[in-house]
Amino acid sequence: MNQEIKRTLEIMNQRVKEMTAIYHHAVSQYGISDNEFWVWYALLAESEPSQQSICEMWSLSKQTVNSIIYSMKRKGLVYLERIPHTRNKKIIRLTQTGRKYGNIIIKHVYAAEQHAVDKLTLLELQNYIELLAKYITYLREGFDKVDVTFPTDTHINADCDP
Repeated sequence: MNQEIKRTLEIMNQRVKEMTAIYHHAVSQYGISDNEFWVWYALLAESEPSQQSICEMWSLSKQTVNSIIYSMKRKGLVYLERIPHTRNKKIIRLTQTGRKYGNIIIKHVYAAEQHAVDKLTLLELQNYIELLAKYITYLREGFDKVDVTFPTDTHINADCDP
C-alpha cells in the first residue's frame, strides 16, 4: 500500500473516530452508554422496532440490545409486545415516561444533527451516504477475502519488535 493511500485511510478512520467521540461526549452528559444511546435513537426513529431490527440496523449485538432493553423495562421505560403469528418476535414500545425520557436525550442530538445537515446541500448529503455505503460494502468484501485468523503457534513477546 502506498503512503498516500495509507495517509488517506488514516484520515478517514480519524474522522470516523472523531464523529464517534462527538456523539459520546453528547450522550455522556445523560449518564448512559453509547450503545444505550443508539437504542434510544432507534426506538425514537423507528415506528415499531424489534430487538432484532435494532441489532441489524444499528450494528449492535443481540446481547447488548437485550441487556439494554431489559434494563429499560425494569425502569418502566419500555414494554414488549408480542407480534402475532410469530414464534417469539416482540415489538419494543415506549411507555409515556420512556418517550419523555428518550426525547430529552435525543432532542439535543437531533438539533445538532439538523444544524450539520442544514450546512450541507442535498447533493452533498446524498454523495456522503452513497460513498460511505460503497466504502462499507468494499471493506466488508475485503475482510471476507482476507484471512484474519491469528496463527496459534505465534507467541507474543512485548520485548520483541514486530
